[in-house]
Amino acid sequence: MVIPRLLLALICFYGALPLRAAAAEPWPLPPEAWFLDRIPPPCPPGSEEDKKDLKESQYVQARATPEQVAHANATSNFSVFTFSEVLGTSFSEPAYPQTAAFFRRLEATANGPKNFLKETFRRTRPFLAHPDTVRRLVPKEGGFSYPSGHATRSRLYARVLGELAHSKRGALLECGDQVAMDRVLGGMHYRNDILASWKLGDLIFQELMKEPEFIAALSNLTKAEWAARVPAASGATGAPSRQGFAACCSAARGN
Repeated sequence: MVIPRLLLALICFYGALPLRAAAAEPWPLPPEAWFLDRIPPPCPPGSEEDKKDLKESQYVQARATPEQVAHANATSNFSVFTFSEVLGTSFSEPAYPQTAAFFRRLEATANGPKNFLKETFRRTRPFLAHPDTVRRLVPKEGGFSYPSGHATRSRLYARVLGELAHSKRGALLECGDQVAMDRVLGGMHYRNDILASWKLGDLIFQELMKEPEFIAALSNLTKAEWAARVPAASGATGAPSRQGFAACCSAARGN
């Protein structure tokens, strides 16, 4: 019997789904309640800390340069290859396909606790909560503000990449922090969202580094794509001059 082309295509497509799902299956983490015990709730609307958050968002936006706004729009499409700002243009998906797959699985892993906390706390994004004083300067996203997915993943990715490129750990963390700062500049998140996200990213990293399956996958990735070559930074990057997060927040408070 001749199988019609459309039916054959559907068989091939759906037959591939289990493989795709397996590739994105999260690594084991503690239960969601474990993270809830370790990530504090956001400050209540109208509280003094909430007012500080708003003031800091306004401060960052008021002083943003066109270069910084452009960078925030670029990093709104964040992926592990955003770190080519540190690792150079040779760090790309065609050159590092196994790294791309590894970090897609890492994204799926981080999304579990991140989404749970967002839905638990349900903090409104700054540009929606304060439309008259906080502008949306990057592409609009749905969902809630606390914690930030971009900031969680950029901290987690920087920590993991630091295990693959030890000599660049500091620069990788700085690059990840800038991705987080871009979310404040873009009106998507508050300062306290970012602080919670950094803590969440660190917690996920620490727990994964206790997980044998993750350690084995990281070791295999090192041997496959990193042992004989660490991408070399090509000098100037596309990143704007970085504004220290702590210094910015301190200035916003008038300290």
